[in-house]
Amino acid sequence: MTTCSTTSVKKSAVSFAGNARFHLALNATNLEASIDFYTQLFGATPTKLRPGYAKWEVAEPSLNFTLNQAQRVEQNQSGLSHFGIQVKDQTQLEFHLERFRKAGLVKLEEAETSCCFAKQDKFWVQDPDGHQIEFFLVTVADVPENDPQHQACCAGSN
Repeated sequence: MTTCSTTSVKKSAVSFAGNARFHLALNATNLEASIDFYTQLFGATPTKLRPGYAKWEVAEPSLNFTLNQAQRVEQNQSGLSHFGIQVKDQTQLEFHLERFRKAGLVKLEEAETSCCFAKQDKFWVQDPDGHQIEFFLVTVADVPENDPQHQACCAGSN
């Protein structure tokens, strides 16, 4: 005789594509400025706003992203180098580059650079607390070495 379990499986109260998504929470010293920046970055307004808190549920890339008000933000305290958004083609990279150029947020552009042992086209933006965000397209998946002039390529833009 077999026994069937009648326990129900809990399901997520929020819907998102796939079975999992990445969650990233950042501290922000100026929450309003950071909300403005990340609204530009994601092309969407927060899905939840509370005192000292903002949340985006981004579909592309699938991300649960939150900002938490903080008195100060320590750079690289946790060993974090930078954040990145990898795109699938040049059209997507150019789309994002143009919208950030219009907003005056592009800090550095790089073309055909060997970084992280791959050939890439990329650009960098920086949030109000100094977090580096890289948008990049891998054009050659594996190269033998990084460009010598880009020693800090995998540690964020300079």
